[in-house]
Formats: sequence, C-alpha cells, structure tokens
Amino acid sequence: MRIAMVTTLLLFGITGLGVAEQATTGQTDVPRVLSRMSSSKWSERSQAYSEAATMLASGRHSQGAADSLRVGLIQLLATENKATKVFGKQQVAAEDANDESIEAYEEYYAGLVGFVAELGDERAIPALLGAAGTGGMATRGVARFGKKALGAVLEQVASKDPRPADDALFVILEMLRMHTVSDADSHTRIKSALRSALVSDDAGVRESAIYAIEYLDDRDEFVPVLKYMADHDPGKLAGQPKEDGTVGDYYFVREDAAKLLRKIANHEAPAIDHGVGR
Repeated sequence: MRIAMVTTLLLFGITGLGVAEQATTGQTDVPRVLSRMSSSKWSERSQAYSEAATMLASGRHSQGAADSLRVGLIQLLATENKATKVFGKQQVAAEDANDESIEAYEEYYAGLVGFVAELGDERAIPALLGAAGTGGMATRGVARFGKKALGAVLEQVASKDPRPADDALFVILEMLRMHTVSDADSHTRIKSALRSALVSDDAGVRESAIYAIEYLDDRDEFVPVLKYMADHDPGKLAGQPKEDGTVGDYYFVREDAAKLLRKIANHEAPAIDHGVGR
C-alpha cells in the first residue's frame, strides 16, 4: 500500500512538472510574440497576430499573460490603422510586390479588426474607431460599447478631416440601429452632432448624417432642414447618364434628403442596409 502511494505521488509529481513546464513555456512565448508585433515587416506582424489569437483561444495562459496579449493586439490594430492610412497597398508592395501579398495583407487586417472587435475590451475603442472605415465589423464593434464610446465617436464626427468624420457617422448609425445608447442626454448630444454634420463642407459627410438621422425615433425634428437640403444641397456627381440618354449632374445629397422625407411622411421603418459598402 505504501509503495503504491509513493508511486502515485511520484507520478503525480512528474505529471505536475510536465504541466508546469508546458505553462512556463507558454508564458515565455508571450514576450516573443509581443515583440514580433513591433516588426517593420507586416508579414511578421501577421504571424504574431495568428500566434497571439491561438494562444488566447487555448486559455492556458495566466490572466496577466492573456491581458498582455489582448493589449498587444489592440496596439497592433492601431499600428495597422496608421500603416493602411499612410501607406496602403504601397507599403505591402514595397515588401513583396505582387497581388497575392496585397490580398494576404488585406485578409490579415480584416481578421485583426474582427478579432479585436470580438474581444469586447473597451480599451479597443480608439483602435476600432480608427478602423471604422473598413465597415461593419469595426463600426458595430465600437457601437456595442454604447455610451462608453460615445464621447470619442462624437469627437471624431466633429473632425475637420471628412474621412474620419464620415466613418464616425456610421458608428452613430449603428448605435441607433442597435439601440446601444438609450438615455436622453446621449440622444441630445447625437442630434446636435448630426445637425453640425448636415452643414459640413463635405457632401459625403452631409449624406452620411442623413443616413444616421433615419434611425432616430424623433427624426421628424429634422424635416425642415431636410426639405431645404432636398431643394438646395450643392453636392453632386458631374457627367452622370440620365434616363433620357443625356448626361448631366446628379445631386445625390438632394436625392437622399428627399428619400428620407418620403420615409418620414409615410412612417416607413429604417432601412436594414443602405447598400453603401458598410
């Protein structure tokens, strides 16, 4: 009996050492992966993302190590946001000039956006907001945080740069569509931001504001300004073919304003998808 107990304890100890060794090895992998996220080569950063995602999915790391990986991935997304904005495909082509590498980079970036969005970590709000131009994964990822993200979103709506302002307006749209902001104060702030966006110098920003207004419960408040825009907005696309075969200017913001006015008058529900690539 005593021999059996000793044997059992020895086996348990050996097994425990094996588990401990495996865990220790896993922990020591974390700094290496985090270091690769800072590489100047996107292919190495992509590999680091894959490893980090696998490590987090395994669930065998300590809480501290797992948190370090989450923070690292959030920072990695911020890095790729800047790289995509500044260099775009040129950055990828400089490293490996072929269409396959460009496609691989785009797949990596999209995967990273989706993974960070699914983390549900509010520390990711700035990085996801920076990726909002990529579409639904990022915009919905920010919108899920509701009021926690609202301040940053409204600040971006007020940006003098039309691109981030336009991206943030689609986050507002998702917040309204998903009902993640419901208090009166938030809605007052949102409506104020939308009114400012409607008088932006950029036609795309004005158009995106119209899309967001559609999801307000009290959107009829905007009827007067929408009527003015339907008649006078200068936003246009020149040289567009018409039904009669001629070519002329297409006032797209006027068209969107008139369309929303008809929906409001007919009490139509908001569209599920505006078909604008989001």
